[in-house]
Amino acid sequence: MDASTLNIILTAIILLGATVLPFILGTRLRRSKPNVLWIGLLLCFIFGPAGQVYVEGWIPWFLVVLGVCVGAQQFLSAEMAMLAMVVVSPLVMYFRMRR
Repeated sequence: MDASTLNIILTAIILLGATVLPFILGTRLRRSKPNVLWIGLLLCFIFGPAGQVYVEGWIPWFLVVLGVCVGAQQFLSAEMAMLAMVVVSPLVMYFRMRR
């Protein structure tokens, strides 16, 4: 196996883990420690829209936050889009858990 094949395999494993980890972590924490505000905010801060998995009924909220993040990438600079993701997702989680 040459180096480029190994790099492709490692990249695929990292991408799969980065995609699946927030969903597994969010569902496990939802069962073991439900409705803890700081956990929800931390998951949204770290994983962005995927942190919405922590609270029941997450699919529409995930799509809304994901849409905001993708829209911000289309119209804003990269730094502002990242800031929007870091700010919007925890704010939505705070709104969801306080309501």
